[in-house]
Amino acid sequence: MAIHTTEAIVLRQYPFRETSVTVTCFSDGFGKFKGLVKGLRAQPNRHRSQMEPLTVNRLVFYDTRTSSLHLISQCELLLPLLGLQRSVETFRLAAWCSELVDAVMPLEEPHPGTYGLLKDTLRRLDQGWTDALSLEAHFLVRLLRIAGFQPQLDECTGCGSHVRRRAHWSARAGGVLCDACLHQDPRAAMIPPAILDALEQLAQAEAPPALEPGIAQALRGRLDEFVRWRLEKPLKTAGLR
Repeated sequence: MAIHTTEAIVLRQYPFRETSVTVTCFSDGFGKFKGLVKGLRAQPNRHRSQMEPLTVNRLVFYDTRTSSLHLISQCELLLPLLGLQRSVETFRLAAWCSELVDAVMPLEEPHPGTYGLLKDTLRRLDQGWTDALSLEAHFLVRLLRIAGFQPQLDECTGCGSHVRRRAHWSARAGGVLCDACLHQDPRAAMIPPAILDALEQLAQAEAPPALEPGIAQALRGRLDEFVRWRLEKPLKTAGLR
């Protein structure tokens, strides 16, 4: 039974029996994993963290190797991120980022780039970032790129031809279609080059770039549609937007 120490963000928490909790965490070194914290509800002062969702913690856990549920023996709160609770919109966006990571990341596969992206995004929200649309678009585009789910933008998903300046957006096809392949998704609408340029800018930028409100709003609609097609079930937090 191996013992590991890692920094992790709590994505979800559930009561377990009368005194304990189970948590889903996303860590810097081990990716997403599920853990059991015994006695946390009965003896909250036993640990240095309540393991609340959307907090950053240092965890010590036992890798049982026989179950997907690992025993967390120590937890210490590193970043409470209390600023996420300053408004309903701020908390909603933070919860949406957390749920999206939970939905697209597999269990127990390290993704340090995704961990850094989620942590940086939550810290920006905690510190009062005001351009919610740009932050949301940046997080989603970067996450899709890291996870390998990014939409295809430069070449037609049907035939591979270059369609940069005359492209139709098709979430169902996974990116853009040319005129000749439009039969694959007759409902696909033309997407302006400015939107494609913004998507590429977001994918390359380490920090959220400032986007024109109209561009950001148009991106939200197309990215929401893309995510709905790629996920097996809808995000609960999407309905709060």
